[in-house]
Formats: sequence, C-alpha cells, structure tokens
Amino acid sequence: MARHKIRIVAIGRLKEPYLREGMAEYEKRLRPFCELEILELKDEGLKKEGEKLEKFLGGQTYVLDVEGKEMRSEEFSGLVCSGAVTALPLTFIIGSAEGVEERVKKRARLISLSKMTFTHEMCRLFLIEQIYRGFMIGAGRQYHK
Repeated sequence: MARHKIRIVAIGRLKEPYLREGMAEYEKRLRPFCELEILELKDEGLKKEGEKLEKFLGGQTYVLDVEGKEMRSEEFSGLVCSGAVTALPLTFIIGSAEGVEERVKKRARLISLSKMTFTHEMCRLFLIEQIYRGFMIGAGRQYHK
C-alpha cells in the first residue's frame, strides 16, 4: 500500500536541544503514518536559498509565510491526509529568519501557522506537531482535542 510522503525543507540547522528533542519525538510518532524527510539547507542569504528552494516547487509544495492562508487543524488535516497519495511528496518549506525569497513565494502556495511571529526554528516543531495532529484527526483519534 502506498504511504503518504511528507518533506520538510528548512533553511539552517536546529541549534536548541529542546527543539531537536521535540522534532525527534514527532518524527517517531509519525512513522506509522508517513514517510517523513527533513532537509536542512545552508543559510546563505535569500538569493542563494531561493535558487536551492526552487527545485522543491510544484503542485504539492507549501511555503510557510506570515501572509499565507491560515487553517484550522481540521482543515490542515485534510491537506495532510488527502486521499491522493502520489509519488511526489507533500512539501513544506520553512525559510530562514529573513523569510523566503519573493520569487519562490510567487510560485508556491503560502500557508501560515499563525498571525503571530515565531522563530523559524520553532516553526519546524509547530509544523511537525500539526502534521501529526492532522493524521490523528484523520484517524479519528482523540489526540487533537
């Protein structure tokens, strides 16, 4: 049976141990639900990062951006658990502290975790938790309450 493939592409490395531990916990929790790939790209400035991020753009790519569409967890669950499992992964891009280059944002769908501003490192943990929550909602489990 085909499995969901989810990729998180993030600029920079996680430095804080508590964030690395949280990511590891949710990576473990997600194993039964999807194939998860996390790619960390070097923080090299918006132009160079944009060039590298362009190869991840496509129909199933979302960039986290403060100006993006906000969703309730139930709606996000529909995105994560959609019935169309394809060879292409569902890709989420998280930029650096400077964000993501405009030309990349213009070619992608934008989503927002909140109207509040969070560090790009914390956004990784919030995103992976929401991916897990989405699968729990899709499976009818009580985690999301």
